Amino acid sequence: MAEPARPLELVHSAVRHQAVVRPTATALIHRGERIDYRTLDGAAETYAAALAERGVGPGHIVPLLLPRSPELVALQLAVLKRGAAYAGVDPRWPDRRLRAVFDLLGGRHTLVVADGTPAGLRVPLLRAGPGDLHRAASARARAEPAGQVTADTPAAVIFTSGTTGVPKGVVLAHRAMTRMFREVPPPGFGAGHVMPQAAPPWWDMYAYELFGQLTTGGTSMLVDGDHLLPGTLRRLIQDGATTLRLTTTLFHLFVDEDPTCFTGLRQVFVGGERLSPHHVRTFLGHHPEVPVTNGYGPAESCMHATSHPVRIQDCDREAGIPLGTPVPFTTVAVLDPDGRACPPGRTGEIHLAGEGLALGYLGEPELTARSFVVVELEGRQVRAYRTGDLGHLDEAGTLHFHGRTDRQLKVRGHRVEAVEIEALASSVAGVRSSTVVGITAADGSVTGTALFYTLVPGTPLAAGGTESDPLALREQLVSLLPDYHLPAAVRVVDGFPLTPNGKLDRTALNLLVRRGSRRARPRATVTAERTKGE
Repeated sequence: MAEPARPLELVHSAVRHQAVVRPTATALIHRGERIDYRTLDGAAETYAAALAERGVGPGHIVPLLLPRSPELVALQLAVLKRGAAYAGVDPRWPDRRLRAVFDLLGGRHTLVVADGTPAGLRVPLLRAGPGDLHRAASARARAEPAGQVTADTPAAVIFTSGTTGVPKGVVLAHRAMTRMFREVPPPGFGAGHVMPQAAPPWWDMYAYELFGQLTTGGTSMLVDGDHLLPGTLRRLIQDGATTLRLTTTLFHLFVDEDPTCFTGLRQVFVGGERLSPHHVRTFLGHHPEVPVTNGYGPAESCMHATSHPVRIQDCDREAGIPLGTPVPFTTVAVLDPDGRACPPGRTGEIHLAGEGLALGYLGEPELTARSFVVVELEGRQVRAYRTGDLGHLDEAGTLHFHGRTDRQLKVRGHRVEAVEIEALASSVAGVRSSTVVGITAADGSVTGTALFYTLVPGTPLAAGGTESDPLALREQLVSLLPDYHLPAAVRVVDGFPLTPNGKLDRTALNLLVRRGSRRARPRATVTAERTKGE
């Protein structure tokens, strides 16, 4: 039998603790309104009682079909109080994706909505529209305890893209979501800190931005819209934001468009993709007093698995900016193809272990078994997640990134590292950033590569060349790459398309290759062009 959880191991108990010791402190800010911890916890209790009346309890997964709002936060806490897990669902998702998600969740438990009734769904409904939080808080309803909830009890199901086109549901336990915060919180979290919450509710970094603050006594500032923009960030800082987390792609975009927009912040976290030394150097040049931390970790290890406070000297490292050292209750191992630990300096596949690991993929035992494996670390058998990322540990135990195992392409019998092409293209004067995708034939084989790049305004790509001529860039690469590494297509874009999670959308770039589009604009700045789903 699992041991009873300590209060701070459980998300809702840790937030409840703050409501007891700091009842009038601000928990949430939304559209200028400040909501204290006592009000938030009181509303969560009322919603928990309503869920109990509908039979919600341990073992249930409750889909929440609400936009980012105080009601959504209170309902998530209510679900956790019932010993159940929540699943954030975007009401704007296409019907096909919504049906796939509801099928994955079982489609038989209470669905929480703001308004309307999703077509074709016959499940109990709980409605909580905008402005309902204060009514719920004043009702002072209480539900009977849900029974024993342990640190290993599922707390959330978050969704990532699946290779079959059906989203994968990653099941996260309470311990995974609290491990980074329950002892010594990271810099920028806790009382006196205010953090914008802009990550989508169906992503693990949503919990980082929201519950990282709420479990430590800080304030979460709920942001409307899909992505932050530099102008929005300026307004949030004026309203009190002190700590920020951005995907790497958005960080690069902000630095390119308006590096002064970070003025007033006390802490910046970046993560999700390889961090550009050029952009870090630019950022630190404008904000030498603002600590910036590089974070690494897939959803299957919940939030960050490693972190690294970036220094200016990191920008000159040959291997790039480090991924860092493990966060609390997390183990990092680099293993060779035979499952043996690589000595310092040798490249292998990054494996993650510890309390951050997901319980598995919902309804996919075979995929879970392939991804979460038992490995031997320091003489012990340990459950670990195979990340598919390549890296090495140095003598000090710091992790360094070398790309993806699945980004190694085979073109005309040759192994081609996409990361190598990107690094060399980005080193050419006039190129701001670049990315490479494979060009596939109808049978799925890779016939070549396509290089997309953005420009440094006003800087020609070659002496006597024009600023935006892709041929000039390809001619530069001829002297840097062997023939089989040279991209078959080179295209300049105004900006890289982003997924709703703020990461680089490689699927959209593959569509550009097939359509022969010459120029594209980033979804982060042209929201009308964002397609539904992923």
